[in-house]
Amino acid sequence: MTRGGALLAAGCALCACGGAVASTGRYPGFGIDYGTAIQYDFSSLRVPTAGGSVTTNGYFDITNDLHFRFDPNNEIWLSTEISPVTSARPGQRRWLGGTGLNVADLHWYHQGEVDTWRVGKIDIPFGRAQTAAPGLYTSDFVAPYALGGMIGATYERRFSSDTLGTLAPSVSVYAVDTSVLSRAFLRPSAQARRSDGGAANTGKPNNVAAVLNWRAPAALPYLEVQVGFMANQKGDANAANPTASNERLRTASVRYLIPIEPTTLLSPTLSARYVDLVPFVEYVRVSNENGVPGYDTHYLTTSLTVDTGRFAWGLTHTNRRISPVGTPTSNEYLTEASVVYHLTGLIDLGLSGGRSRQGGQTSNVAGVQIVLNGAF
Repeated sequence: MTRGGALLAAGCALCACGGAVASTGRYPGFGIDYGTAIQYDFSSLRVPTAGGSVTTNGYFDITNDLHFRFDPNNEIWLSTEISPVTSARPGQRRWLGGTGLNVADLHWYHQGEVDTWRVGKIDIPFGRAQTAAPGLYTSDFVAPYALGGMIGATYERRFSSDTLGTLAPSVSVYAVDTSVLSRAFLRPSAQARRSDGGAANTGKPNNVAAVLNWRAPAALPYLEVQVGFMANQKGDANAANPTASNERLRTASVRYLIPIEPTTLLSPTLSARYVDLVPFVEYVRVSNENGVPGYDTHYLTTSLTVDTGRFAWGLTHTNRRISPVGTPTSNEYLTEASVVYHLTGLIDLGLSGGRSRQGGQTSNVAGVQIVLNGAF
C-alpha cells in the first residue's frame, strides 16, 4: 500500500516544543500529524489455463508528518512512512513482511496570504484520483502519473473573486530523487540511480508540470476543477532500455459536492439525516509512459461518494487504455466498492473490494483497514 492509499488523511494541529508554543502564536514550534493503519489484503488471481492462486498480505502503514515551524508562514516539513516496500508474491500468505521506512517528503514549506511554495523533496500536485477517489486500491493503479518524492520546487499563486471563486495556477520543476533518501531504511534496499533510466530521471530540474485549480465559483460553490500539463524529459538510455523518449501528460478533472439537505449542524450529520453526493471524473493522457517510445496510455477514473452520517460509501472505476505502437490496443481496469465508518473523531474502519485486470490477468481484490489519525 502506498502513502496515498489510506482512505482518509490525518488532521492538522500544533503543539509545544520546549518553551515555544506554536498553537499560541509563539515560535519556533514543533508539531506532528500521524496516521497508523492496520490493513489486510486478499487477492484471488484467475488464470484460465492454470487455475488460480490466493495471496494475502497483512501489514501496518504508519505515516508521520513532522512540522518544524519557524514562524506562521515557514516550516520544514518531514514526512515518513513505515509500510511494505516489496510486494507479496502470488500465492504468498504474508504477515508484516517486506516492511521498510521511506522518507516521502523533506522540504521547506512557505504559505503566505496569496501564494505557497515548497523546495526540497516534494510531491508534484498533478492529478487528483489518488486522494479524491474512494477506495483502498485506486491510488496504486493511478500511481504512474501521480509523481511523489521528486527533488525540486513548486510554486502556487491564488487569485480570489466573489464571482469566479479561487483560481490557483501552479508550476513545478523537478527530477527523480537519486539521493540516499530514495532508498528504504530498516531493511536492505537499493538506492535509485541515474542509470536506471525512466522519465524525469535526468539529475537536474528540467522537468515541469503546470496546473490550474479552480474552486468555488459563486454559481457552483462546491465545484473543483483541475487541468494540467506535464513534460518529463527522457532519462539515460541503458542496456535494458536502449531507446528513450520524452514523456508528456495532460489531465482534466471535475469534482462536485451535492448536499441533499444542506446543514452545518452536528446532530443531523451524526444521525445520518445529512446526506451528500460527491461525483468525481478525471482523464489523463500519457504519451511515451515512463519514457518508453510509443507506449501511450489513457486513464479515465470515475467515482461516486455518498456520505450518510458516520458512513462514507464509495464506488470507483478506473480504465487504463494502452496503445503501444505496432501492437493492438488493450484495456486494463480496476473497479472497487468501499465503505468507511467513522467510529470516532480519530478512528475509522474501512472495507473495500472489487476486481482488477492488469497484465492480461484478472483478479478479485478485497481489503479491510483500521486507521487511527491524530496530531499533537
